[in-house]
Amino acid sequence: MDMKTNKVNTLSSGTMRSIALGSTVRALTLGLATLTTGLVAGVFYAYAVSVNLGLAAQSDASYVATMQAINERIENPLFFASFFGAAVFPLAGLAAHYSRRPRSGQFWLIALASVLYIGGSIFLTSFVNVPMNNQLAAVDLDGPARILAKARDTYEGPWNFWNGVRAGFSTLSFLALIGACLRRDHRERWPGSRSR
Repeated sequence: MDMKTNKVNTLSSGTMRSIALGSTVRALTLGLATLTTGLVAGVFYAYAVSVNLGLAAQSDASYVATMQAINERIENPLFFASFFGAAVFPLAGLAAHYSRRPRSGQFWLIALASVLYIGGSIFLTSFVNVPMNNQLAAVDLDGPARILAKARDTYEGPWNFWNGVRAGFSTLSFLALIGACLRRDHRERWPGSRSR
């Protein structure tokens, strides 16, 4: 009994604070990663199941004007905070989990979520959806009906398809992060304690 008490007493308050801080950082980065990824997955999902369906019923001129307005207004601080936060927070979570347990189940789920989100959301948005948005933004709304129809035909189908792909990847990333949150291997072990 005295030996066990001695081991606990030898832990300095600095060591305990360091362990508590590490645990807090890991929990915070994982929580923020899960929140931001879920928000972005929700945006892409909402487009796929409601916005795109509503726009499909619009005339060519109305479709082009509405998408131009949406694409311009979505570039705002709140969207950027979640869109880029969903890449930054999982990477920060990886660093925090790697420093303590490089091969834990949580670490690998966060790594999977990072790859899915960065590859399937950041890269697709940057190299596929945004260039299409820029082409659509150049279309003159006062142009002839045939130009508006052609612009829509070129844009709508491919954009909807790639948005669906983004929605799938970001949702899978979100699910991986939920799995990481539910893992039990994130509990701290105090120095000198035995695993059960």
